[in-house]
Amino acid sequence: MKLIDNKGKLFGIINIIDLMVIILVALLAYGGVTRLKQSPVAEAETKKALVTIEISNVRMATVNGIEVGDKLYHYDKGTLFGTIVDKKVEPYKEPVESGDGRWVLAEVPEKYVVTLKVEADAKDSADVVVIGGEHTRIGTQFRLKNKKVAVTSTVLGVEIE
Repeated sequence: MKLIDNKGKLFGIINIIDLMVIILVALLAYGGVTRLKQSPVAEAETKKALVTIEISNVRMATVNGIEVGDKLYHYDKGTLFGTIVDKKVEPYKEPVESGDGRWVLAEVPEKYVVTLKVEADAKDSADVVVIGGEHTRIGTQFRLKNKKVAVTSTVLGVEIE
């Protein structure tokens, strides 16, 4: 019995090209599973975190739609980000040029900055903090939502307890 017959089949059973495709797919699947098992986030334990986020340049309707005790979710995935435990509202300010050529911060009428403290469950590894399935770092911007509003927010701080 020949190794490859006149039809190009290995041992008369399977085409050599088909066999290479099957081996390639199996190796890719094995590599993916191995990589997921080695993920430091998968092994990390869940801890409580206090995340400070800022929502800027919003109207009063948005401010009123955000209340202490509300749950916040990631806009696209719908996964839970955390629960609001504190809310601070200040007037929104933008830089404007004064009459003498200096730049000063001036309040913008009917616009506000909301600073929230959010309690969340975080997976804390040596490399990254993951909250709601997303890598969370200072400066990261998230689109968040609750029952009443959807906003773009910026992470100002992450404290792991």
